[in-house]
Amino acid sequence: MFKNIFQKYRHPTKLTVTDWLVLVVGLAIFTTISLWTIDKSSVWFDEAFGAYLIRFNFVEIARYTGADVHPPLYYWLLKAWSMWFGTSEFALRSMSTFFAGIAIIFGYLLTHRLFGKKAAKLSLLFMILAPMLIRYSQEMRMYALVTAIALAATYVLVIANESKNRKPWIIYGVLVSLGMWTHYFSALVWLSHWVWRAYVVRESNGKKVKDFMKAFFSKNWITAYVVAIGVYLPWVPFLIHQVLDVQINGFWIPPVTPTTIPNFFTNVLFYREQDSVLSWMALAFIGVVTFLGVLAVRRYFTLDKTTRQSYMLICSMAFVPVILLFLASLPPLRPSFVDRYLIPSTLAISLFIGVTIALSHKKIQWVTSVVIVGVMIVGIANVYQFGNYNKTLNTANETRQIVQAAIKNGKPGEPIIADSPWLFYEAVFYETPEHPIYFLNSSTDYKYGSLNMLRENEQHKIRDLVAFSREHPTIWYIGRPGGNELNSPEAGWKAMKQVTINDAVNYNPSYKAIEFKTTSAE
Repeated sequence: MFKNIFQKYRHPTKLTVTDWLVLVVGLAIFTTISLWTIDKSSVWFDEAFGAYLIRFNFVEIARYTGADVHPPLYYWLLKAWSMWFGTSEFALRSMSTFFAGIAIIFGYLLTHRLFGKKAAKLSLLFMILAPMLIRYSQEMRMYALVTAIALAATYVLVIANESKNRKPWIIYGVLVSLGMWTHYFSALVWLSHWVWRAYVVRESNGKKVKDFMKAFFSKNWITAYVVAIGVYLPWVPFLIHQVLDVQINGFWIPPVTPTTIPNFFTNVLFYREQDSVLSWMALAFIGVVTFLGVLAVRRYFTLDKTTRQSYMLICSMAFVPVILLFLASLPPLRPSFVDRYLIPSTLAISLFIGVTIALSHKKIQWVTSVVIVGVMIVGIANVYQFGNYNKTLNTANETRQIVQAAIKNGKPGEPIIADSPWLFYEAVFYETPEHPIYFLNSSTDYKYGSLNMLRENEQHKIRDLVAFSREHPTIWYIGRPGGNELNSPEAGWKAMKQVTINDAVNYNPSYKAIEFKTTSAE
């Protein structure tokens, strides 16, 4: 059934020299845009956790991340990447740029295979300018990797549906499992495949439940997911532990609201929260979303059955995960809607835009493309301006700046103490031999699994602050008290110098560093 669907409507799948040239130029533009400001922002906690984690061997990486909230594949690859390219911000973050490029390649191949050259070229244009993809191609996190896996799996799924061979189905199953080994919310992508398959089966087999179930759960489909589950089984005990831990200890994600989904789409186009999309940007957003929605519906009903089913694959990838994540954030479940969990959908939305415009009349293709490109360029400018700011709190991360300020204002040999383990993870990334960075064991509550690396290792840990101060008559103490005072970790210490860093987003006082003379120096 699926084989016939795809073979009835198939543009030539072989890429010409021109196709490859277009793809290479597109990738070069995307890489340039992404790398241009890749080391502008300071590493934030999640990035810093990964950078610290790769100090350990591969077995320890699995053990420590198993106590946290993520599977280990990304961290294993980051460890291997660091062994080749180093551990600077540029080096570690560039792995995400690499995998974002892989995702773009598979997005191009997918649209070329299903809809032809024009759709592939337009989709490529919107992929390489997608603000959210650019943003997370600059981050030392797993979202670009999981997007690459998702697009590769979707492309292989199309090939598997055309083939009489079971091998593509096995590859698809392995990719599904690798997605789960990377990030649990890759399951949203696989569920979108299930929704699309249900749509196609129903279209082809009518409404009889028996016929539907038989066609849906074919031997190849079952084989793929048996392989996926089999490859994933070793991690299942850790998954269960992590789910229970999150349910018991809670999580930081706020509840969904009526603005959650509109907010996602303003980030897709502008990389801004919906309440910051004002004036002409608001008009452009409403116009683009309304026009694409109307155009998509009108095009859908003019397409032949086969093209319609291919189009629905792209739509499912783009929108089903968004809807599912919203529903999964409703009580009694804990909220889990975070924009970055939907980066595969962000890329699929670029495919949706490209294919929708390609299927429309020539008269509106250029005008629509120019408007959307203009909107996305504004989004890229926002990525450059705001970087990896905290959207929930509307704050920037300035840890690098406060550490560098302490180093600049201090003398060689003066250690720096972070006032919390969370800040320590970020700050230690920027330590130097002359200014090592520490945290206080006495003020650290090892409640969360992400702190196991600190609890089980003595490096950077201060157990006896009095003894430590005897060895270091002057010490820098850094924290993020906002507009409040940063209190001395030990009574009797005398403040000598103080540095304050204002937040780059809200411009309020944020970080402080104080040079203290310890009592032992008197």
